[in-house]
Amino acid sequence: MHALSLLAVLLPLVSPLVAANLHSQCDCRTWTDSPEGGEWGYNRDLTRWLCYHVYTNTASWSEDYGRCVATVEMFDGQPWEDKCVEVGVKEGYYRFDRDGHPITNVNPIKVGAATGHCPNRY
Repeated sequence: MHALSLLAVLLPLVSPLVAANLHSQCDCRTWTDSPEGGEWGYNRDLTRWLCYHVYTNTASWSEDYGRCVATVEMFDGQPWEDKCVEVGVKEGYYRFDRDGHPITNVNPIKVGAATGHCPNRY
């Protein structure tokens, strides 16, 4: 009986640590159709737009990694993936010029399917 009471007390403290899937860097992938059936591929522009537009104060774009890198706190993988889908499929995103500025004088780009990718690196 005491074991169950102890578990009930500790579970709320431990569950957020177990539930969070934290990563130091993330990118977005989009689906590309092909005659062979299609595949998921890295989408540099969508990744960079999320980093620039959504995670402005908590992350920075890394040319070296081609990913958004956490600067304040680690990324939780599920919200990152949700944003890849929301922005890539529903809202749209923009490409960047050679100087790193978004090209927003055109219609936003939208894709049919998107997902997040956060490698397990710290």
